[in-house]
Amino acid sequence: MKIDTQLFFLILILSLVGLYFFYGVSLPYSTKIFNNPLYYFKKFLIFNFFLPLLMFFIGYFMNWLFLMRIAKIIFIVNIIFLILPFFDFFKLPNQSTARWFYLKGISFQPSEFMKLSLLLFLTSTLPLIKKNLSYFYISLIIIFLTSLIIFIQPALSTLLIILTSTMGALITINFKLKNFFIFSIILLFFILAGFLWNYRLERVTGIFISNDKGLSFQLNQSRLAIGSGGLLGKGLGNSDLKLIGLPLMISDNIFSVYAEETGFIGSIILIILFVYLIFRIIYLGYYNNNELKKFFSYGVACWLSIQVFVHLMANLTISTGVPLPFFSYGPSSQIAIMTALGIISGFKK
Repeated sequence: MKIDTQLFFLILILSLVGLYFFYGVSLPYSTKIFNNPLYYFKKFLIFNFFLPLLMFFIGYFMNWLFLMRIAKIIFIVNIIFLILPFFDFFKLPNQSTARWFYLKGISFQPSEFMKLSLLLFLTSTLPLIKKNLSYFYISLIIIFLTSLIIFIQPALSTLLIILTSTMGALITINFKLKNFFIFSIILLFFILAGFLWNYRLERVTGIFISNDKGLSFQLNQSRLAIGSGGLLGKGLGNSDLKLIGLPLMISDNIFSVYAEETGFIGSIILIILFVYLIFRIIYLGYYNNNELKKFFSYGVACWLSIQVFVHLMANLTISTGVPLPFFSYGPSSQIAIMTALGIISGFKK
């Protein structure tokens, strides 16, 4: 069975580099919090590397027609898991938000999987959407209600990625200007509403107003780390930011540590790898004769583009909860991404 070798090796390179880099970043962080240097690396190895790799091959071997038949079921199940964390019994202990589903030690972020399941749902209903305008408006209502649940959790950065990647996919099917305008209103509504959220306002003002604590401190330290890397970086394992132990260092701010250790050159190489990965996905979609596969490929390419862009920009502007694919600790995000990449890799079968 054929597999796209370029896409597979890109994924493998990013996965191995991310694994190696995370090992160095997590050692002092795990030691400081748990007095166990391998605490987070062991979790990353299992849930961010091996499990996503397994899901990649499951996605690869999945029959496309069967996947389209069960796409609606996957979406409905994901909606249920989105709603359950609003009940205390399924909420992660000591969490005020409803982002995490938790039950007997098992926890994950349903909104991260919604990036994949909503895209699969829209792909499976695409023939109906194109055939009958009423199905398009029904899809808009479903997208709006799903977005509203994620907004209330709140998982605003994830919501931004979901809506913009969905829009990017819809543009590829000769999206009419009127329909594009309607979708843009939905996107704009949630963006504006998100900026009015108290903690989001604090993140925005942190760009312009410096202080010695909280989000502004986190952002300033992230900027300093990136700037101090210079052209070639301080060398792997020589980050000063790791010693400071910045909050979310192994997830939302991991690029800051990477840029500090590898410098401008290393950062450019990483960005090139991500750009190559995204363009390879677009290439596979563009030269695929199946319209549904093309739609899905473009949607995944938009998803990865926005997620990488938001993470990189967040380390320089607004600190936000978006993991960097292959590098950040975030099993839910990485499993969803690798499953989607596995599905695309299987298009040549």
